[in-house]
Amino acid sequence: MQVELQPVKLKGTIKEITEVGVRIGVKGRMGVLSLPLRLIYTDKPLELGQECEFYLSYVNVL
Repeated sequence: MQVELQPVKLKGTIKEITEVGVRIGVKGRMGVLSLPLRLIYTDKPLELGQECEFYLSYVNVL
């Protein structure tokens, strides 16, 4: 099945910060996203409760 993947901008709030990564609670009760720090782009120091934006698309299984 061919589906055109179009990323959608979502918002979330930082719930946990470790020396390896962050956990972001996605708004709209859509779950939690765990990311390594190397994927976070910011000039500000990370703090709990900070809002963030990211793009998400459907997963295409090969």
